[in-house]
Amino acid sequence: MEQLLSKANINQAKLRSEMLRASATSLSDLSKSCYKPPTKTYYYQFLALTELTDKDIKDYTKRQWSGRKEATYHMQMDPLTNFYIFLMQYFLQRRDMVGYKAAMLFFMIRYHRALLDKHFKYCDDDTWNYALETLTKTHLYSREKTISNTIYYLTNEMIKRYTDGIKTNNKEEISVFIQMSRSRLSQSLKSFAEAYYRASKEGKKIQTTTSPNEDDENAFQFESMSKTERLIEEITRKITVYKYVDNVAKEEAKTITKVNIMIADTLVNSINDVKYTENIRLILKLFIKDLTDVKQICGRDYFLFVRNLMAIKRTSAQIYFKQQIYVLLEKVLEQENLKDNYGNFTSQTKFLINLFLSYYITMILRKTLC
Repeated sequence: MEQLLSKANINQAKLRSEMLRASATSLSDLSKSCYKPPTKTYYYQFLALTELTDKDIKDYTKRQWSGRKEATYHMQMDPLTNFYIFLMQYFLQRRDMVGYKAAMLFFMIRYHRALLDKHFKYCDDDTWNYALETLTKTHLYSREKTISNTIYYLTNEMIKRYTDGIKTNNKEEISVFIQMSRSRLSQSLKSFAEAYYRASKEGKKIQTTTSPNEDDENAFQFESMSKTERLIEEITRKITVYKYVDNVAKEEAKTITKVNIMIADTLVNSINDVKYTENIRLILKLFIKDLTDVKQICGRDYFLFVRNLMAIKRTSAQIYFKQQIYVLLEKVLEQENLKDNYGNFTSQTKFLINLFLSYYITMILRKTLC
């Protein structure tokens, strides 16, 4: 590893950011039927951020397994597999657990993509949906609710079992990790593929819902509500489950509110936790509930709209947007032991910190919707 590291020129923060973005985007898009993440494209992006070449990775792979039985194994001798393990080790050496977990997650996503190519030579969306909906309750996809959640669950399992071996470059442990990670993903996908082809043979599908006609007002309302709920759920999972950090939104919210960079980073990183799932989901629901015009989220009116929501002094509503932003901030401050520091700020600074949090969360929704 040290020889490869000496040739590399890695921008740690940029690499971590890009891996988080790629992992979060891929997991989010895996909610689509038959979706295959563009993992090869991402590989070249990551490679460029290390300033290494394909040849460097291939040479490293040969050195890594030279003189061992694994030198004859296809999986262990795959250069891309070894590249991602190298990145995991790089982040672990620098005690960057966020970067390490992002690299591990993308490693699992890449294997999932390879298994999709193996098991699905062609794919029909409606058959895919039927097979997914009719899986037994004991199937991992069913138990974890989605394919994305399954990959995230298995990623955490690999982290628990193999982090020490990866960190110390224990080749025996790493060899087992390579086999086990692919095997665990394969078990679920293979059985799902069998269900898919069985449904395909029998002509079973979940038909795509057609748009309601103009007279069917109730159906239209139901469809609109369903889309809204799906969008809120997607954004909530992005932030809390997949640990998505939108650096563009963070910088924009920080520029508008002028909050300290350390405060911004702390808030953004702290809400990447499943314990805040209900808080963020409720905040997004209340934000959308208050919208009366698309310009309030997709146009220039957005910035003033959010500020006005956060400036409300009186309301008859028992639960409202500004209140829930304050509730979430209070929980984060408690968790991070920052309540005393926050208490020393002026009222104006406190308002701007809450405003930053409201902008950041709703900007992620805004970018997805608009």
